[in-house]
Amino acid sequence: MSGGGESKPAPAKAGAGPAKDPYVDFAERIYVQLASRVYGTLSGSEAKKPDPKALAAFCFKLVDAFEVASNETPRRLAEIEARNKAAVKLDEIDMSNMFKPGATPKT
Repeated sequence: MSGGGESKPAPAKAGAGPAKDPYVDFAERIYVQLASRVYGTLSGSEAKKPDPKALAAFCFKLVDAFEVASNETPRRLAEIEARNKAAVKLDEIDMSNMFKPGATPKT
């Protein structure tokens, strides 16, 4: 058996689930960073640490605030305005003249 340069493809993960929700992923990354700072301090202070569940809820609130603020940036506002201009609003279209009663198609 020589090392002929052939490489086997990596096997696919058998238990790979659906992709993570970016919202949850962002909150999780914030939680890991905050938790490492809050619970990982080696100082001898006996300061009261927050409940982990409360810290997780706070992380989701931070993600919500980040999303709201990012939607208010000039770039995002321009994207939203362009999308709204390109959208067809069916409730604003007058279709009453398109179909005349009594008119039959000629064959």
